[in-house]
Amino acid sequence: MNKIDVVIIGSGIAGLTTAYYLQKNFPDLTYKIIEARNDLGGTWDQMRFPGVRSDTDMYTYGFTFNPWQGPIIGQGKDIKKYLNDTAVKFNIRDNILFDTKVTSLSWNNDQWTTKTNRQDFISQYVICCTGSRDYKYPNFPKFKDEDKYQGEIVHTQDWQNTAIKDKNVAIIGSGCTAVTMTPAVVKEAKKVTLIQRSPAWIINVDGQEKSTRLYKTFETLIDYFHSRLFKKSYKKKIIAKYPYYNDTNVPAYDFWNQRPACSLDHDYFISLKTNKVTVEHQEVSNWEPHGIKLKNGKVIECDLTIMATGLNAQILGGIDIVVNDKTIRLNDTSWYRGMMFSGIPNLFAHTGYINFSWTARCEIVSERICRTLQYMHKKNLTTCTPKYVGKKSKPAIEANYVLRSMDKFPNRSYKFYNANYILEYLIFKFTRINDGVVDFK
Repeated sequence: MNKIDVVIIGSGIAGLTTAYYLQKNFPDLTYKIIEARNDLGGTWDQMRFPGVRSDTDMYTYGFTFNPWQGPIIGQGKDIKKYLNDTAVKFNIRDNILFDTKVTSLSWNNDQWTTKTNRQDFISQYVICCTGSRDYKYPNFPKFKDEDKYQGEIVHTQDWQNTAIKDKNVAIIGSGCTAVTMTPAVVKEAKKVTLIQRSPAWIINVDGQEKSTRLYKTFETLIDYFHSRLFKKSYKKKIIAKYPYYNDTNVPAYDFWNQRPACSLDHDYFISLKTNKVTVEHQEVSNWEPHGIKLKNGKVIECDLTIMATGLNAQILGGIDIVVNDKTIRLNDTSWYRGMMFSGIPNLFAHTGYINFSWTARCEIVSERICRTLQYMHKKNLTTCTPKYVGKKSKPAIEANYVLRSMDKFPNRSYKFYNANYILEYLIFKFTRINDGVVDFK
């Protein structure tokens, strides 16, 4: 049994951020990052579909302690290299255990036992950096007569080495992934049909734009709150700005009710104008031997069907959590500041914003964790456990991946402002650690 101070689960952006701030604030602290995959990067190691890139600007998506030096929108392979370079630069990579999957976390006698498929660890703290999605099981809608379809079906989360050259391709989905990959698929495919149950909001990003983290922070948040306060006028503004929208493809929901998709240098809009692309705003009825039948009766012939149908949300990587021999259901807990769970001692976790970059919240949460540990060390405290308080949780965004997973989320939340980075930045930095909601012992 290996004994260390902190176990970090996951070596994506959250894991690297956590490790950096722990090293910075506690030079003598021992930690290990446990990673189930054979390389770091999380999403950016797994996602390999054509055209994969960031759907937010890299000025806010990059680390403040190692700023991004590339273009405003990062390509997948470049982001993966950036993360690896960061891990090497700050001597984090040497502390990662690859090909090691956590099977359970058990709290007893004021310490965590982390069991894995290779070796077990005892630690005072565990920090879950497992992201917000199920890496093993994406959202994969099932339609009637799938066994009759003679073509290939692939989900973007499990792309492998899927060939698209000279094929008739159908892409099911209208979100960020579909918008991102379409321009890349069009270049190689013989024909592409986009099957969208409903259209989505799409904005263009100028690939040559130069900016700063501070400016993009305020620009993004002002844009978000403007869309919340003036929904009708903002909706009209977006429709007027993009000729793409007309009476047949205006989204049924308000702008920012879901995260808008990103077109880089109008690449998505340009691809739709080619004679290779057709858009069908229809639901799928069933599979046919050589294609997909829509509910209006039309059959889309295709050799390859790409399911760009999104993710399934998941917190703590689906790991079994046991506290004093009792299995914990997160749906029975309250979410303390979006970083801890009631009744679970010394366990921290990362989650992101609906309207801002994942990295930004990872950084302020990591700093708050370090402030908490510093307070505990100063007061000679052993445990910190949030109480069950707060208000009944409601989804802050109407994305289907959130709505599908509400039974897996904490049912209450306490001071979790997941749509307000500026407010959380100030709260996390300046409010007391012992705020009356966490039991310290």
